Amino acid sequence: MAAPTHLALLALLVAGAPAMAQELEPEQASLLEQAREVAIRYSDSLPDFICTEVVRRTQDPIGNGRWRSVDTLTVKLSYSGHKEDYKLMQIDGKPTVLEFQYVGGAVSAGEFGTRLYSVFDPRSRAEFHWKGWSTLRKRRVARFSFHVARENSIYRIQYGTASTGPMVIVVAYRGEAYVDEKTHMTLRLTEEAEIPLGFPINTNDSTVDYEFASVGGKQYLLPSQAYVKTRSGRFVAENNLEFREYRKFEAEANITFDPPAEKK
Repeated sequence: MAAPTHLALLALLVAGAPAMAQELEPEQASLLEQAREVAIRYSDSLPDFICTEVVRRTQDPIGNGRWRSVDTLTVKLSYSGHKEDYKLMQIDGKPTVLEFQYVGGAVSAGEFGTRLYSVFDPRSRAEFHWKGWSTLRKRRVARFSFHVARENSIYRIQYGTASTGPMVIVVAYRGEAYVDEKTHMTLRLTEEAEIPLGFPINTNDSTVDYEFASVGGKQYLLPSQAYVKTRSGRFVAENNLEFREYRKFEAEANITFDPPAEKK
């Protein structure tokens, strides 16, 4: 039996109201507000750039723990005018003319400004709660859990290739933000979709890690890796994403892609 095609996407926020912070001490509320301000500026501060996104896809077809490799996608990801564009270049190191959204299986988008913006934008009315201090990549980070209700959400789940219709829904979601104590930047963002019963996709969870990368000689906090897990019935798909080779966007640039090195 062929694996189902499904797509999890984040779109642009179009409406909402002020943000909310519950059960926070003054110091925690101040830290959250600073994290919000940084996240809101994040999208506007990003330069136009190109990077290589490598997606290693595995699946467990009947949910018995027997995972198998599906393929490795090499994608040219362009960020220009605050919009992301995904162009599939290779499948398992071989050139392809398939479009990214029609490659089949589980794919995702929105790892850049969209996710952070949607969580911290006051119009999302996200409810934040304090989870305590932790350490991430040798940095002291504050952990905040959050929840965004469906009526304020931009989290879109798509089953199949049709971009409209009953197989495309907007869902509530929850997760955690790991905020650096010194810079107030979000270094990790996790999200878990709250999908209604009866929809073909049962769960969709993701984690995005952000690290500094050089673009045009300046340092920017950008996604370094991400993990997405999607379940549809007994079928489970896992995608491990790497973002590499950040460079300044130039319309006339000639881009070449080498087959991604396998992890050891």
